[in-house]
This record gives sequence, C-alpha cells and structure tokens, in this order.
Amino acid sequence: MRIGRSDRGFTLTELMVVVAIVSVLATLAVYGVRKYVFASKAAEPIYMIGQIKTQQEAWREEFHAYYDVSTTLTSWYPDLPNNAKRHWVNPAHADQQKWLFLGVSTPNPVQYGYITKSGGPANAPPGLGTNQVGWPPATNGEPWFLVVAAGDLNGDGNLSKFVGSSFTSEIYAENDSE
Repeated sequence: MRIGRSDRGFTLTELMVVVAIVSVLATLAVYGVRKYVFASKAAEPIYMIGQIKTQQEAWREEFHAYYDVSTTLTSWYPDLPNNAKRHWVNPAHADQQKWLFLGVSTPNPVQYGYITKSGGPANAPPGLGTNQVGWPPATNGEPWFLVVAAGDLNGDGNLSKFVGSSFTSEIYAENDSE
C-alpha cells in the first residue's frame, strides 16, 4: 500500500505559519488585557475623588466652608503614591483623624495617594504641577477645595494624576495610563 501526499500530514512550512499566527494573536491578547487592567485601575481615583467631593460639599453645607484635610501638598493619604496596594485606614499618618472627620472611606485597598486642600475666598488655590484647565483665575468670593490623586501603577516613577475641584464637576487626568 502506498501513502499519498495528502495522507502524510502537515509540512514544516504550514506548521510555522500556524505558530506565527498564534503568536501574533497571543501578543495582541496580552496587550489588550494589559490595557483593560490599567483602565480598571484608573477607576479607583475617579471613584474616590467623587466620594471626597461629595463629602466636601456635605461639610460645606454644615459648616459654610470646605474642610482642609491635608497638611501639605505632599502629605499623600494613606501613603506615598507607588505601585503597592494598601488599606485606606492608616493610623500612622498625621492626617488620619482629619480624613475620618471628613467621612471618606473605602473597604478596598487603594493604590493611589490622595490630598485634599481647601481655602477661603481670599486664598488662591495652589499650583499642582499639572496642566489643569478650566480653573478660574480667582475664586469669585467663594471658598474652594481641590482633590489630587496620584499613583505609580507600573512602578516606573512616572505618576498618574487625577485632579478634581469645587470649580468644575470634571476630573482632570494626566498620565492616566502610567
């Protein structure tokens, strides 16, 4: 009995083409999954900034001013921005009591550090080293607050920053894929 050409199986060239196609598809899948994971991590600061803004507005309703929670523009809560997850409650942080008074909390660990500063009508908001747009040059005789979230999700030293304020309902994002 003689075996014909069609009964022998695949040639080496056909197998190499299949391996190349599978490799390209796997690379695209890994890239897509990474993009999805980073996008899902950007949801945390948007949620937390929204919660902080809500609590600041509630504080203003009760006390007619916004609450100045963060001591400085470098006192990130619950800790410095890096690529590690940590619990929201940090008893060792100098501003922890102020965050508790404001009423912001989350049951999940966070990867971003947060700052919220406020001021009266006579005080101008500080520059944040970002290119925030849409902020008025003056406070128009109103108290104000701003919220900053920063994180380094991939550990390369470049921070993702998200900024919210009492000036606008929008949240400004810078390097949100970092």
